[in-house]
Amino acid sequence: MTTMSDDPTLSDFRAERARMSRATAKGIGMPMAGMLYWLVAAWVLRAMPTETALVWCFILTGPVFPIGYALTKAFGGDLFAKSSTLTPIGIQLAALQLFFWPIIIVVFRNAPEWTPFTLAVLFGSHFLPYGWMYESRGYPFLTVSLAVTMCVGAIVTGGPMYLAVPWLAAACYAIAIGILWTEVAALKRVPAPTTAGT
Repeated sequence: MTTMSDDPTLSDFRAERARMSRATAKGIGMPMAGMLYWLVAAWVLRAMPTETALVWCFILTGPVFPIGYALTKAFGGDLFAKSSTLTPIGIQLAALQLFFWPIIIVVFRNAPEWTPFTLAVLFGSHFLPYGWMYESRGYPFLTVSLAVTMCVGAIVTGGPMYLAVPWLAAACYAIAIGILWTEVAALKRVPAPTTAGT
């Protein structure tokens, strides 16, 4: 009797995930870019009036992907590595972020001081599926730690933590990056398997 662990299709799929994890260096540059974003946002929110600062925070999301791509490249990964199995999933996961913007805009218009909180939780949440895709503990940690930290902080302080959110978010990103760093280093120590992945 064939079990799921013996299923050749499932084995091929797992091998393809492992190949893509190596080819993309687990996308480590993206949370790095995210951390840089929050460090810059911390200065912007403190230095500018609320509405101006938040508009700049929106604008600053634009360079995050190019910076993340370049940082991933520096670690020997390629975010544009192709996989007939996983690339369509990755594109859909990335596209999900577009649907966060209606929520962000409504919060910005009606409760602007809660906008950094909303940005942190929503954009952090999109990393969760990459834990499965890259077989990584770093991405689930990032999503969960952001949600828990922001929610607990808001409950304890009784407010939106307008100036504190960027620093708390950057700390969560830094720990997640540390986890990913060890995972990517471990991948580099293991010889690449000889597979025909596409």
